Amino acid sequence: MLGALFRRTEMRDDDQTYLSSSLETAKFFYYRGRGHLLRFLDNRMKWHVYPRLRLLPTFPDHVDIEASSACNMKCPMCFTITDEYKDNVKLTHMKFDLFRKIVDECVVRGVFSIRLSWRGEPTLNPKFVEMARYAKNRGIKEVSSLTNLLKLTPAMFEELVEIQMDWLTISFDGLGDTYNEIRAPAKFDEAVAKVRAFSEIKKKKRSLKPVVKIQGVWPAVKENPQEFYDTFRGIANQVAINPLLDYLRNDKEVVYRNNFTCPVLWQRLAIGADGKVSLCIHDEMSHHIVGDVNEQSIYDIWNGPELKAAREAHLRHAGIANYVACQQCFLPRASETVSAQVGDRLVAVHHMVNRPDVVGK
Repeated sequence: MLGALFRRTEMRDDDQTYLSSSLETAKFFYYRGRGHLLRFLDNRMKWHVYPRLRLLPTFPDHVDIEASSACNMKCPMCFTITDEYKDNVKLTHMKFDLFRKIVDECVVRGVFSIRLSWRGEPTLNPKFVEMARYAKNRGIKEVSSLTNLLKLTPAMFEELVEIQMDWLTISFDGLGDTYNEIRAPAKFDEAVAKVRAFSEIKKKKRSLKPVVKIQGVWPAVKENPQEFYDTFRGIANQVAINPLLDYLRNDKEVVYRNNFTCPVLWQRLAIGADGKVSLCIHDEMSHHIVGDVNEQSIYDIWNGPELKAAREAHLRHAGIANYVACQQCFLPRASETVSAQVGDRLVAVHHMVNRPDVVGK
């Protein structure tokens, strides 16, 4: 019951589809919140309900902190390979002193969760593990990250287990040669072996955390979603797929939802590796800088005139017209669904209208 509720609400925000069963999904969320379950449930309620009621907390309950804006892969569907990204975004690692300043303010303001990643590969930052340790030691309830797995070693993962990082998402697009082509220079067999090793480390340490989610883009797995699910069942806590987004900015005939109001501006704040704060986590190109934590507090940025104007524009359903990042975002785009068979279950897979299901298009 609880897993089904989360499944419905989560999909409304990000169009992600879980290949895992309802029971596996319920366990994923339970393990993720274990140790602070009441705060976790409160956070999930605020995450989904506050934007719908247009209730703005005085401080974001979640902050994305980009450990690194650089990446060690060149996936053919990713915005990091585009000239626009290279021109707009400074490729750098966040300095630890700045990270500490951000976390300290988050702690004082009672932030529930932070994620040590955004656009780049966080494990490229030599202080990545130390960042996770500092945030957990300072009392942040949920610390998570997203990785392409290439640089994350079993030894590093063992440290994350000792730190009790709460949640780790691994981007894993396809099986066999498909994965090798998309995720070069990573190798499929080696990557699966790492995930299996991570699972064994958790068993050895008798730890549920970090809970591990595997996610891939739909075109990379649509020929064999069952095999993709079976590959990670039992060695990861959750297996999910995402629609292929227009990160390359190729789509010309975009269809938007009617009267769209973005929930993200009420949910979270995204801080780049250089300390610049973008309009939201989906402003990957940093078209709209709304603040700089090198010079300002998170509180002042969150309650500042730039974000206030953006929220007001969305309340008038004018966000798409007023902001380039909103025009390029997938959330306001109209979507349709197709069904995929996984075991005895049919899962609904989301697809952007007028979006080709071809990696690199």
